[in-house]
Amino acid sequence: MPKLDIPITLLDPDGGWINTPVHVSELDELPVLLHFFSLKQRGNDADIDAVKRILAEFAPRGLRIISVDVTASDKELRDTNAVEAFARKHGLYHPIAVDDGSMARAYDVAETPAWLLFDADSGRLRHHFSGKNASQHARQVLERFVQSSAAAPAHAP
Repeated sequence: MPKLDIPITLLDPDGGWINTPVHVSELDELPVLLHFFSLKQRGNDADIDAVKRILAEFAPRGLRIISVDVTASDKELRDTNAVEAFARKHGLYHPIAVDDGSMARAYDVAETPAWLLFDADSGRLRHHFSGKNASQHARQVLERFVQSSAAAPAHAP
């Protein structure tokens, strides 16, 4: 079982960032969803559609969403064109980290997709969902998460 109560201390991903890089100081006092995925995972379309729905509903209300592509190969890590093409194809314009596996290990992500929710008050991991129904489980707690962070300023995706 994944460990909870881990602080959100983003590592500098070896593969860099797609769209906009994120520094941990930008996440202060905001609820954060880290969405781990892999270009190679089955069922990607449903998972990505869930990300887009959550972005549309919760980003305007203060939730910061960051996706993390856990790379399947050194080639993908060195050449992020495939990740960029995937993001454009699916209309993803929020920050996406290209991870060599170090971020996944730091947050105890053993499978993708994985959805990790960090609270705004402490910036610590409160929920970790993984597997094919991860987005549904995460969605059930997001309303409470965003409500408890109502004082947090809204942030564009």
